[in-house]
Amino acid sequence: MGMRITTNMLRRNYTNNLMENIGGLERARKQVETGRRFAWSYEDPTAAAKGMILERRNARNEDYINTVKNGQKWIDSQSDILNELSTYANQIDESEFMSAMSDPTGTVGRSAYAKNLRELQESLVHSLNTKYGDTFIMAGTDGRNVPFDLKNGKLTYQGKPVSDGAAMKDLADQTLFVDIGFGLTFYPEGSENAGDIIPSSAFDMAFPGILAVGYGTSEVPVYDTNGDGTVGEGDGTKQLSNNIIELAGQMADVLEKEPFDRDMCNALWNQFKTGRDNLQNQFARVGTKAQLLENTLKRLETESQNIQEQYQEAVGIEPALAITNESYAKYSYDAALKIGMSLLGNSLLDFMN
Repeated sequence: MGMRITTNMLRRNYTNNLMENIGGLERARKQVETGRRFAWSYEDPTAAAKGMILERRNARNEDYINTVKNGQKWIDSQSDILNELSTYANQIDESEFMSAMSDPTGTVGRSAYAKNLRELQESLVHSLNTKYGDTFIMAGTDGRNVPFDLKNGKLTYQGKPVSDGAAMKDLADQTLFVDIGFGLTFYPEGSENAGDIIPSSAFDMAFPGILAVGYGTSEVPVYDTNGDGTVGEGDGTKQLSNNIIELAGQMADVLEKEPFDRDMCNALWNQFKTGRDNLQNQFARVGTKAQLLENTLKRLETESQNIQEQYQEAVGIEPALAITNESYAKYSYDAALKIGMSLLGNSLLDFMN
């Protein structure tokens, strides 16, 4: 005796199968949209766990990439400022002071050059006080406050006179570390620098501006009292600034003073040229940092590509396969609807559509 198949049984079985087709079509569509083989971790726990690890690695790597790119903009700005400073320093040395020393008009001509020197002196300070966003670029770790201030020919950096060599040495050594994937590590407890960042494990973004323009003073021979053209024991010396901004002002003072002290002028000029050469050397400091960031960015971008490939292998699905699956699921669903038209009434099929 055969089993009796009722209309209700037929309708129920067809409805269940149609729902499965709808579910399969939805899963196939999600595969196309997300590029993943599965939507829920229970479908493939091992692959899902590996995928979560790779997602965290990729997010951390992207943070490093963004930090490096911001660092490149920061370093580029520092380089631009150094270039401006170098331009002004060369103008003081080659155009203004050299011309003033040989100007045939005497006091009047030297006074005009002195005025230009003071303007260039102010320009040096303005360049050093340049901002990147809301932060002073050349301020070391104190980026919220104006780093340099020039009053009555005396220059201060972070509120301290640049002639104070000991104080400036501490400020010149300021660091501002950021994590860009070097394995940020701190000195262990019990060590001399406990709690501080190990420099090789991070990137130093700081550029204390005092490094560029010099600080402290030096004893310099000024007067050849022996008249022998060499620096001897009895020759006069003076304590001169190592800072090119203060030197520019002092050079202007000597040019305006009568009687004209050519020996002092020459001593200040030579001291300024030493500071200018030091400024040129700072380009190497910034250039090294820029090269390090460029190499780091390439490494991080390669790492990002590797992570994405591993992620694709763990949880991804080939786009062509995903599209094929969706097409097949859509075909199955459409076929199921057509078959239902010969089995069920229009009302149910209208509802399904």
